[in-house]
Amino acid sequence: MPRVEELFIQVLCHATEDLKKVLRAVENVLGPEASSKISMSTEVLEGHYGDPITLVKVFLLDREASEKVFSRILMNLTPLDRDELWRERSKKGKHGGKLYLRLDKQAAFLGHIKLSDKDPIKIVVQIRGNVDVLRKRLEAKLTNKGDNIARGQ
Repeated sequence: MPRVEELFIQVLCHATEDLKKVLRAVENVLGPEASSKISMSTEVLEGHYGDPITLVKVFLLDREASEKVFSRILMNLTPLDRDELWRERSKKGKHGGKLYLRLDKQAAFLGHIKLSDKDPIKIVVQIRGNVDVLRKRLEAKLTNKGDNIARGQ
């Protein structure tokens, strides 16, 4: 059965930003359960004008947590955004593939998940198995959750 293997997150914290707030945005995307299962590293780089830029790399290698985070992200995107994600931002390989997400860092800090290419939180979702089958399975889950919410369950 196809599954999400792992997530890799990369985000830049510019000199004008508070690193704690940038990390809070990443935590908001991950959710409370996955935040305790991550491995994180930071590296201070130099910007074009000599200003410090902190590169934050986050690895979530736990399969179950990775799939829950990815499902959570999908649940918060519009159907149109999800369709774009699966169509335009996926690379399919022989034994799986990768999905490339770019989320709005400012919105994530406020607890909202939406796609954005401007100064984003970059996420690579590593998939093992048939990407199209995984899409159908996850979209079916989202449809069932939406039906349960509409019925008040």
